[in-house]
Amino acid sequence: MSFMEEYLCDSIDEVLNDSKIDPHFSAVAVNNMIKCYIEIERELDIKLPYNNVMEFFKFNAYTKDEYNIFEESRKKESQYYTGKQY
Repeated sequence: MSFMEEYLCDSIDEVLNDSKIDPHFSAVAVNNMIKCYIEIERELDIKLPYNNVMEFFKFNAYTKDEYNIFEESRKKESQYYTGKQY
């Protein structure tokens, strides 16, 4: 779990820098991973400085605009995403 936060930030960066016309990275999958990571840490009784995806972005020095771009991508993708969404 020690590398997860870095991996999640790398994944966020991939979504933020992905093509808007032909995206290759899933904002829904990254959102799911962040939520699952937070839940697992809670189950392990590990205190985190964030409680949700937006706070994760803020803690990891993403701007409000970057969060909004990510959310816009996630919402657009969620309309056709076939996997489970948390």
